[in-house]
Amino acid sequence: GDPHINTFDKGHADFYGEGIKWIVRSADLHIQGRYKATQFTNGLAATNAVAIGGDFMKGHVLKVGPMENGQITFDNQPILGTFGTFNPAGLGTVTYNDQGELVDGAMAHLDKHIVHISLPGAMQMEVMRWSNHINLRISMSPRPGQDGHCGNFNSNAADDTTDSIRARIGMGIPQSQSLFRAFQPTIPGKRQTVADCPAPKRSQAEQACRAAGRSDMEACTFDACFAGEQYVDEGM
Repeated sequence: GDPHINTFDKGHADFYGEGIKWIVRSADLHIQGRYKATQFTNGLAATNAVAIGGDFMKGHVLKVGPMENGQITFDNQPILGTFGTFNPAGLGTVTYNDQGELVDGAMAHLDKHIVHISLPGAMQMEVMRWSNHINLRISMSPRPGQDGHCGNFNSNAADDTTDSIRARIGMGIPQSQSLFRAFQPTIPGKRQTVADCPAPKRSQAEQACRAAGRSDMEACTFDACFAGEQYVDEGM
């Protein structure tokens, strides 16, 4: 949700800038994310909402936002205000409950609010809704012309770096192509790495991440250094 991304080809990329971004872009499937900084992240963007559209959705758009100031909507109409199941125009099912495996186990102490999306072609998405951001997991088969922040699904992790993906798809999506009614202008993120964290602060962050049992040490250390140690336990 920072967003730190593990790609379909098991590569890794990090995107910290705000804007509307391509998570998955293919000829018929459009999955977009709205990346937005919060008051808690010191200017780093978090994944604020996700939208699914394109011909794959037969002209419909499904969106999921965070718990605060966010909704689950289908064609901009609120759905699933409480736990339950919704049938999106015969395309599959959308089930909202407190069940499922988290993307980040460090958040297991918090109440779960997970949206399980099942669509044609064995396309599955799980969206974990937190107070001000979301985490998501996508399972799908490669689609023609696919690319995006989750990579190009060509069985080559080496071309799924942050810079490689940006070079292919650009920094953000213009408003004319956005699936979101509330547009988020593209603002480049800070190009920082863990190496930019002062040594004493980095050592303290690493200790906090180890104490919390985090397995994603680099991502956790980065978050603790630049967004705050509260994200060690919350697993942003």
